[in-house]
Amino acid sequence: MAVSPVEGFQGPSLIGLAINIFMHGLSTLQMYLYYTSYKKDRLWLKSLVMILYSLDTFHCAVTTYYIYNVLVINFGNEASLLRGSWALAAAAASTGLVSVAVQHFFAWRVRVLTKNAFVVAAIVLCSLANLAGSLGAAVSLAINPSIFLVPDLQIEVTIWLVGAVLADTIIAAALVWHLGRHKHLYPALTSTINRILRMTVQTGLVTTIVAIINLVCYLSNSMGAYAVFSMILSKLYTNCMLSTLNARKAWKYDGSSDSEASHGNGDHSGVVVFQMQRTQPEVFVQVESYQKTDTDEKPAQGVQYL
Repeated sequence: MAVSPVEGFQGPSLIGLAINIFMHGLSTLQMYLYYTSYKKDRLWLKSLVMILYSLDTFHCAVTTYYIYNVLVINFGNEASLLRGSWALAAAAASTGLVSVAVQHFFAWRVRVLTKNAFVVAAIVLCSLANLAGSLGAAVSLAINPSIFLVPDLQIEVTIWLVGAVLADTIIAAALVWHLGRHKHLYPALTSTINRILRMTVQTGLVTTIVAIINLVCYLSNSMGAYAVFSMILSKLYTNCMLSTLNARKAWKYDGSSDSEASHGNGDHSGVVVFQMQRTQPEVFVQVESYQKTDTDEKPAQGVQYL
């Protein structure tokens, strides 16, 4: 029995929309915590957070419009079920913009920590491929809305999601390698560095796995599963970045002084920079006292300190 378009695509899209709105609520909470807890962060970083949240809000609005238009306004119109719309194209473009912005933020973090221009260049190139693929898919869908139910966008979607997977993988690997390699230099901060490593792996792993599943679903023409994961991809990127920024307080080493752990002041907002503890040299002086007496049984001359 053939599956109807509603059951095959619009139904899963409705489920994805519900998850999408829930995750938008999480990003709203994360943004509130960020702006109330890190008022001294650099202006560009606070502006980036606002831009990401605005793009996510726009993504929620256009996907909600798409579902409402198909299932309510065009209820019973089977022709509308087989066509995309400008809303889907706008959703694809906004997802690409969010993922690229987050990946460039982590590329900046990798540059600050590792000073490795080659790794940063690799991240930026993969991220730009991600952006090019998402914009290409958005333009193709806007020009011909009828192609969204068949894998006619294989080239654009493959470039989009493969670029995202490679960028996320390089970011996670670079941060884990750098922190793990230098962990022995800060024995007092071992537990703090381990927490950073776990969060780096977890956040990078989530977006990577979802992007891989999304790509496999599209190439295998499993459009229902693709609809669910494509709805939530941008929210995953935004929440991963905001959770990383908000976790900086938890990374602080208990009882450490400012010289032991510096948490993103000045040009390093959003980056935990560890500095080796410096101690001043100590000089110990031992003073001994002697009593001098006259051999001719004269009164003692007192105590002299040398």
